[in-house]
Amino acid sequence: IWNNYDEYSSIESPEFNEDLALVRKKSEVLKTQSVIFEECLKRVDQLDGSSLELIEAAARQRRLADEIFVIGANLGTYVSCLLSVNGSHVQARQMQAVVRQLMTHLEENSLSLNQLMAEASSEFVSACFLRDEFSPHEFLIRKQRELLPFKLSLEQEKMLTRFAVNGMHGWSTLYDNISTSLRCTVRLGNEEKVFGLARAAGYAQSPDAQERREVYLSVRNAWQTQQESCASILNALAGWRLDENELRSRKKPFHFLDASLHKCRIDACTLETMMSVVEENLPLARHALDLKAKSLEVDCMAPWDLFAPFPEELVENTSHLIPFVEAIELVRQAFADISPEMGEFVTMMHNNQWIEGQITDTKRPGAFCTRFAKSRNPRVYMTYKGTLDDVGTLAHELGHAFHNWVMRDLPLPETWYPMTLAETASILAETVVSDVMLKRATTTEAKRKVLWGELGSAEAFLMNIPARFWFECELYKARRDRTLSPSELCELMRAAWHKSYGNSLSEMNEFFWCSKLHFHMSSNSFYNYPYTFGYLFALGVYAQREKIGPRFYSSYVNLLRDTGRLTAEDLALKHLNVDLRKPQFWKDSVAIIRQQIEHYMSLS
Repeated sequence: IWNNYDEYSSIESPEFNEDLALVRKKSEVLKTQSVIFEECLKRVDQLDGSSLELIEAAARQRRLADEIFVIGANLGTYVSCLLSVNGSHVQARQMQAVVRQLMTHLEENSLSLNQLMAEASSEFVSACFLRDEFSPHEFLIRKQRELLPFKLSLEQEKMLTRFAVNGMHGWSTLYDNISTSLRCTVRLGNEEKVFGLARAAGYAQSPDAQERREVYLSVRNAWQTQQESCASILNALAGWRLDENELRSRKKPFHFLDASLHKCRIDACTLETMMSVVEENLPLARHALDLKAKSLEVDCMAPWDLFAPFPEELVENTSHLIPFVEAIELVRQAFADISPEMGEFVTMMHNNQWIEGQITDTKRPGAFCTRFAKSRNPRVYMTYKGTLDDVGTLAHELGHAFHNWVMRDLPLPETWYPMTLAETASILAETVVSDVMLKRATTTEAKRKVLWGELGSAEAFLMNIPARFWFECELYKARRDRTLSPSELCELMRAAWHKSYGNSLSEMNEFFWCSKLHFHMSSNSFYNYPYTFGYLFALGVYAQREKIGPRFYSSYVNLLRDTGRLTAEDLALKHLNVDLRKPQFWKDSVAIIRQQIEHYMSLS
């Protein structure tokens, strides 16, 4: 159970309301001062390193904006934590809207300075970087300057920012509200039970195939009742982004992938190379799924079998469920196998009650790691049910938390790493836990049980995630011309799944576009391929452990600390001496997966 009292005792507490008032007060000052930079944009070509008065004003504005961000982000994280545990928390829902509005004002009132830093001469910008207020932002500002051809006028940028609150972000909020209130009725044995989606998701890992099927169909049917709403949300989000991209394409085309690539700090060549290697290796991933089908004694895997646990009857003297305290100890020991410091980190997270794992019907489905901007302390959220997959999820989110922890002394802007590199720490953490469990397994079947998780990872990252990517690409292509009906979205989903899974699934999950949160997030498009990137990149990083031995821990921490101030390509070149634009690195990572699959086969 989470303990967030060290941040705020409640949403009604004096400290929460003091921070809220402080954000409002500072925002008014920021708004007043932003006029200075709006005026300077009219003579931006005259600015250089000698514009000392303006540089001083810019430094003050930058410092103030950073102060507002820290407090506002802290408030937002706290409210988000409340809603994750209880989606029907009325006050938290209302406060979420308030905080989002305040953060939008911050973004809007920062636009004039940001625009100035994007358009001004390199001499002026370099002079700003000499100031302590700007130096932590240098990498981010240089990245933003790359987008100069796609910048709109200041007034247009402000309008887009303002309208997005009740526009695209409103659609995303609607989806969140649907997912937390949606219930499904499931017949289990002779009983009918009503579940929230988070609780129902636990049955995806049930050892009983009939239970898995019943819950899968019940959840699918529940989402099917919301297909019109979900289709409206997807059409609105994709339409908004395409319209915005068209506006930004005055000087050169702004592709629907460009914003995502920029945010993920990789270039199109890297993505194309990685996805080509993935597509070439689809037969390998399908083979992994076929091996799971044989172990489950079915002719072909069904969608409800994808999260099925290893058949427990094959493993002697093992309990199907793992108590939470045992899972924590397992992850702690695995982390400590790399370094005692990593193990101590897990103990601290548990002792401080910074991990939320309850099972309730009010919780939102899924798992995530977040952090509070003021204290820099991380939090982990999941619904822990005791399966081996849950242990993997726990390790995954604690990997994210460790990533945040080792960066907590850096200037905040240098800790804003992209999603592609975020998945490095989480997937490496899963790999470490799996590796330790495999070494400790004493029987053939116990080893197969551990490797079962690796077969699942091959399916998830080499088939499921790519299917999401291909679906979203086709969605944006089709949405250029028209809105898509639920049946058309189902058809796109079926085609994407078939491209990935081929004949290795008995049927395609055509309503996956409804049930997957990631498609409905207004803050990100293409919230998919970074997972495959992180999976393959993490395997490449972990492979260094054997090569460099005891130096691995310090080398790994140094890599993590650089994730907020380098592109993915530069990070790989600096720490791994590899070129991500060429296929060899990705092929080497796939070779590790091939070894895992062959290891499972050799034990069968």
